[in-house]
Amino acid sequence: FQVMRLLILSLLFVSTFAWFYGRDEPDRWSVGGVWPLPQKIIYGSKNRTLTYDKIGIDLGDRKDCDVLLSMADNYMNKWLFPYPVEMKTGGTEDFIITVTVKEECPSGPPVHGSSEEYLLRVSLSEAVINAQTVWGALRAMESLSHLVFYDQKSQEYKIRTVEIFDKPRFPVRGIMIDTSRHFLSLNVIKRQLEIMSMNKMNVLHWHLVDSESFPYTSDKFPELHGVGAYSPRHVYSREDIAEVIAFARLRGIRVIPEFDLPGHTSSWKGRKGFLTECFDEKGEETFLPNLVDPINEANFDFISEFLEEVTETFPDQFLHLGGDEVNDFIVECWVRNKKIRKFMEEKGFGNDTILLENYFFEKLFAIVEKLKLKRKPIFWQEVFDNNIPDPNSIIHIWKGNTHEEIYEQVKNITSKNFPVIISACWYLNYIKYGADWRDEISGTAPSNSRYYYCDPTNFNGTDAQKNLVLGGIAAIWGELVDNTNIEARLWPRASAAAERLWSPAEKTQRAEDAWPRMHELRCRLVSRGYRIQPNNNPDFCPFEFDEPPATKSEL
Repeated sequence: FQVMRLLILSLLFVSTFAWFYGRDEPDRWSVGGVWPLPQKIIYGSKNRTLTYDKIGIDLGDRKDCDVLLSMADNYMNKWLFPYPVEMKTGGTEDFIITVTVKEECPSGPPVHGSSEEYLLRVSLSEAVINAQTVWGALRAMESLSHLVFYDQKSQEYKIRTVEIFDKPRFPVRGIMIDTSRHFLSLNVIKRQLEIMSMNKMNVLHWHLVDSESFPYTSDKFPELHGVGAYSPRHVYSREDIAEVIAFARLRGIRVIPEFDLPGHTSSWKGRKGFLTECFDEKGEETFLPNLVDPINEANFDFISEFLEEVTETFPDQFLHLGGDEVNDFIVECWVRNKKIRKFMEEKGFGNDTILLENYFFEKLFAIVEKLKLKRKPIFWQEVFDNNIPDPNSIIHIWKGNTHEEIYEQVKNITSKNFPVIISACWYLNYIKYGADWRDEISGTAPSNSRYYYCDPTNFNGTDAQKNLVLGGIAAIWGELVDNTNIEARLWPRASAAAERLWSPAEKTQRAEDAWPRMHELRCRLVSRGYRIQPNNNPDFCPFEFDEPPATKSEL
């Protein structure tokens, strides 16, 4: 009997988890599973049938809040019932979603540390959301939408009964987009913001400009985009940027701009005297400047004026100022530059270009300190590794070929009392063949896969150090990414980072356990109209992605 019992159990295991050569069943998805996994979730034993004409949202005292009104419109008219099926009406009692928010409706975007905590209770008769802020209510409504599923046997929408208490593990959970290498349209950026909100991510890190192009429109210094943009069409006006910030706000997302200094600056060439002349080994000018000229005092006045405009354009309290990969250009643009060498000698720097870097950053820190609209600066980790960061800085970690190397970077930087944001775990522009969100894929650095398993606080440090870990930002650099492929390349691989940064570490130990919920999430977002790529071997969705039908003019 015992042998037979073990045989039956093993057959059950094989049929459930090893469908074909050890793969998951192609329809192994959860039913009403929530992504990211909440802090606490208790499902009821029964489900409730939903019909479009019998459901409503009661915003109570916050009925005039634009964030909540937008939320109600989006979920009622798009996201709650996404599947391409005939909508049944009648036959059920009214089902009202009551939303109670304690704090007033904010006029601006969320700020760092804003509460996203919520309570959600779904019974057979109603749903109740309680949150401190509108941002918590947004997260609760997304969780509620994940509880809704389509029962193909009864051909009805249903919702699972549940009690959820939830809040994020980290305050920074973001995506970095790069609009310098390839321009991204406003519509494509907005689509990514929508998907971010569906994964409870709350930061868009906008790497606006780089060596290749300068699409940011400056009213004070129009020569920057006039010369540095790819073309007059490849720019973001102040109105465009305001539109993105407003769109993000309605989804509980902050927008942090990045203007990388002093390197990666070739596209700033419209500003005369801003860049150094650069020279090859023979001493001949390369005409490929990519570093700021730190000996031109007028440049610091310009940076000050420029950043004043930036802070008027972007309301977020964080300002990313880059600082990475100066060494890539330092020999060509500083060491071989006779004027720079003379300046270094006069300052007593000798041949030590690190001292010249420190000179630049000290002046930059002073500029940031004097901004009328105060900002907390973020720098890539080279400013910590090579220079003397301002004590008010946040260090952005992007280095490490293994998770262990990344953890060591986090441990080292937090030991010096600097807050950190981690991107090294999630460089999603690298593509591999396989389920890289969970498996280690050969051919690239080990850190460029197993995204689900990279935990920013998995290092041997004090509680004080771990409290300095603000969270993470999944990066998608733009060398080979544009409007045509950013969405599928990001999602749902970035969803792995979203769960790691939101959910309790102790409840999200195994990607195998997470997969059914990720599979359901992918299929839900596909039905909502997004290009969410397969990422876990052959499978299918009940309703597959399709392009809109051709119009008569296209036939």
